[in-house]
Amino acid sequence: MEDAEKPQLGLGDTISSLDVAVIDANSEALGVSRLQLMENAGRSVAEELARRVPNGSRVAVLVGPGGNGGDGLAAARHLAYMGYRVDVILLAKPEDIRSPEARSMYEALEVMDITVDITIARDPRRISLEGYDAVVDALLGTGLRGPPRSPYAEAIEAVNRANALKLSVDVPSGLDSDTGEAPGPVVRADVTVTLHKPKPGLFRRPDLVGELVVASIGAPPEAEIYVGPGDVAYRVPRRSWRTHKGQAGRVLIIGGSQGFVGAPVISALAAQRAGLDLVYLAAPTRVVEAAARYPTIIPVELEGPYLSPEHVDRLLAVAQRADAVAIGMGLGLEEATQEAVRELLARLPPGKPVVVDADALKALSTSRELIRGNMVLTPHEAEFARLFGAKPAPVEKIEARVADAAQQARLHGNATILLKGPVDVITDGRRARLNKAGAPAMSTGGTGDALAGLAAALLAKGVEPFHAACIAAYVNGAAGALAYREYGESMTALDLVDRIHLVLKDPLGLAGSSILYRRLPLEKTRYQPPTRGRPRDRGL
Repeated sequence: MEDAEKPQLGLGDTISSLDVAVIDANSEALGVSRLQLMENAGRSVAEELARRVPNGSRVAVLVGPGGNGGDGLAAARHLAYMGYRVDVILLAKPEDIRSPEARSMYEALEVMDITVDITIARDPRRISLEGYDAVVDALLGTGLRGPPRSPYAEAIEAVNRANALKLSVDVPSGLDSDTGEAPGPVVRADVTVTLHKPKPGLFRRPDLVGELVVASIGAPPEAEIYVGPGDVAYRVPRRSWRTHKGQAGRVLIIGGSQGFVGAPVISALAAQRAGLDLVYLAAPTRVVEAAARYPTIIPVELEGPYLSPEHVDRLLAVAQRADAVAIGMGLGLEEATQEAVRELLARLPPGKPVVVDADALKALSTSRELIRGNMVLTPHEAEFARLFGAKPAPVEKIEARVADAAQQARLHGNATILLKGPVDVITDGRRARLNKAGAPAMSTGGTGDALAGLAAALLAKGVEPFHAACIAAYVNGAAGALAYREYGESMTALDLVDRIHLVLKDPLGLAGSSILYRRLPLEKTRYQPPTRGRPRDRGL
């Protein structure tokens, strides 16, 4: 496979402001604390400044109260060590510094009363930067939305008036790092030292960014490659107090047959535990009767022992009320059922996201033209081989396995494929991530049904298919790991479902658990570090 066709293993060449938060949290889960990341960021910024300004120069570091300010405070300490005359201008009271990491950086500077001078800018209009050789802009970072307000607006104007080298930390203050918009005052930097990876907005405003340098903060590449607690904490939408019934998502689960009663019920319960408002369960009578003990599941009874084409019109009517559909769990392989699956998928509105699992995958194997971009396919290895006509590489050859799954995703409209296994592979053909949260006993029946329900629930909440599949794989695996801790080999799929809420409620509390990030004998893959300078063309 040509390099141009290989999927990006991780979050991509550029990262959004949301990705930044995810990577920080996942790094902490991997044992690299946010404090370490901030320390590394500060050192990288100081080293880049030292390449441009001679030792002994006067440097002003303008600092806000957030994480970007913490990076600036760390840089100030390193610059003082290198022999620069450093003045820190703080745009907030010390007690208003928000993050504990930034507070630690301030406390370290506070006792450096010989090499660093700290000023609190009580009146930002009086900030004077005359006589400085360099100004470090650490006022506002990637979290900015809308125009900067006072005192930051005045501080930005002061930076722009300075007759000095202007170096911005991560992003010029006032610039939206995702869109490149600058709706208010914005720093016009000579150099921008962006951290870990470039942000897309930086490429849209070279007039504000100046020279672009990508600096390491020591985040493990695995913080992007593996799905982790940061993905759950920052990508799963949360209800507000203004949310009404139905606004948090509605899912239609279609599954079950005379011989397979439990699978769609487990899927429906998992979807419900993901925080949905409404879950419809469309299934034959015997399944609906089994689900009657769960009164919060809305039954849609299908007459007969299994799904057949005569049910399709009714299912389409119910699907209109749902935000996402999951189909396949326990359906069985009767020809009439396979025909019904194909007809339903062909007639569903193109914009309706769908999870296709288990027996419904077999129906697609003869009608792959029905696969589309907003589908999540959840095959295990044998189902993948039957669906696409080729067995994927073994999990030990993880790079080849990723390439096999990504190739099929590209060939089929960039649908998202979640290839289940000891290490899950999730790809839409352009990007690929891995999940290894889980436990040995998750090979028990029903855990895959729970995964399908979780993926459908996240789609119903508005999470894009690629991230929905990633998060579902992690939550399913983490809940299974928690169940395994308590029950060991005796755990069941319902034990997993009963712990989904623990993962969603406090994902960061699970950080660092060896059972979530176990080491496996995988082949080594070559990590491509970001380009230090400005790439020639990124198509933005």
